[in-house]
Amino acid sequence: MFVALRRVAREIFYFKSKNGREVDFVALDVASQGRDRTRLLVQVCDSMADPQTRKREVTALSETMSELNLSEDIIVTRNEEVQIPVEAGMILVVPVWRFLLNPTG
Repeated sequence: MFVALRRVAREIFYFKSKNGREVDFVALDVASQGRDRTRLLVQVCDSMADPQTRKREVTALSETMSELNLSEDIIVTRNEEVQIPVEAGMILVVPVWRFLLNPTG
């Protein structure tokens, strides 16, 4: 994931929310396919089939989206693809192969 993000982002960090939840990657100054984004959040997990895993990943990303005033971010999984509406906007769940082809969603 890091290498794919590095191709399109100037800087990459990990983030811890005010509530102590962690986001795997925060990519800064992202540019791809004519679409510039100041920041992109990316969570990575094997599968979101387990309700506890889904809740943990979505909560961490949703809280951070609100904290950083972002409206669309990504969870990368092995093979799941869905959109999850949250208070701050939309979380795109994408399979790893799709993310590697287009890291900005």
